[in-house]
Amino acid sequence: MTKHFPLTLFLLLCGTLTATAQFDFTPNDSDGTRYIGGPRLGKSQIQTYRAGIILEPGHALDNVEISIPVPMEWREQRILSVNEEMMDAGWASRIRYQVINGGMQEMFLHLGSVRPMKPLEIVVAFELENYELLPPDNTSQYVIPKQVPIEMQQYLRESPCIESRDPKFAKMFTEITKERRTDWEKVEALYTFVQNNVKYNNRAWQEPAKGALALIKQPQGQWTADCKDMTCLFVALCRAGKIPARVVRVPGHCYAEFYLELKQEGRANNRANNRSVGFWFPCQVSGMYAFGGIPEKRVILQKGDSFPDPTNPRGKTLFPAEVFQGTKMSGAPDVQFRWVHDVVVKEGVL
Repeated sequence: MTKHFPLTLFLLLCGTLTATAQFDFTPNDSDGTRYIGGPRLGKSQIQTYRAGIILEPGHALDNVEISIPVPMEWREQRILSVNEEMMDAGWASRIRYQVINGGMQEMFLHLGSVRPMKPLEIVVAFELENYELLPPDNTSQYVIPKQVPIEMQQYLRESPCIESRDPKFAKMFTEITKERRTDWEKVEALYTFVQNNVKYNNRAWQEPAKGALALIKQPQGQWTADCKDMTCLFVALCRAGKIPARVVRVPGHCYAEFYLELKQEGRANNRANNRSVGFWFPCQVSGMYAFGGIPEKRVILQKGDSFPDPTNPRGKTLFPAEVFQGTKMSGAPDVQFRWVHDVVVKEGVL
């Protein structure tokens, strides 16, 4: 008989953020590229993210497979090295990586038969350099795309907990943005609306995300949520207004990104293959005010919010889970294991 042992990566602990109201806007041009728009790199931090599993001895399983979300490269997240630590070379050679929906990387490992006589540790360490992002100086040059690129269209559709096609969100978008002059001001109005009308609930991290629609169905003036549902509401409002937007997950938190393009006249010299030039801008919906830039330097685990659900072949999920599955041998004791997901920040690198 096959037994599945799915576990979530971890609860998104959206605790109170301890940060100053502003951060240093001095850009960092260490990427060596010519700045053409979008957020700029700020200060960086070196850190190691350890992901894996520890299996306890005394059980017997066949057909063991493991999948774990792990970091991937983004402009503000660079992978400096990948170390299989003290893992047996046989196990390390079986690891494969796969990018899912362009927004998340999973580490897959097929172990086959497992009968550990001592604790079996399978842990991979990713050394990363993560940058804060600084908002642009001239925001009036950014506009909502008239023709959304194919690769961005997934960020206009509904996702789990982001019910953006419900007419309530389109009505809210129109009402919130009707007096705004520029497209940047429209997006910022959505952001400010969520911050001003949703009270942060520091107990909600203990529960799964309820979703944007459930949030606004609460009595008017009594909307409460944590970072998950506040971010889902902002993304739903953006998508209702044809603005690509998505969720970004980091350890212990999540925030949002929205996508805008340069105006035609502002991008005349920045076109390649007749494609419009656009950029993703971050915003921290819960906690301190951070719009268009963000002081976050935490490990990025995913960008996006509609991924295959490993526990339901036909379903989608907001936050993919770690999965450990295998066939338990007859008469063997239940398997005991624990996930590893540690972050170690290198001191003095800020």
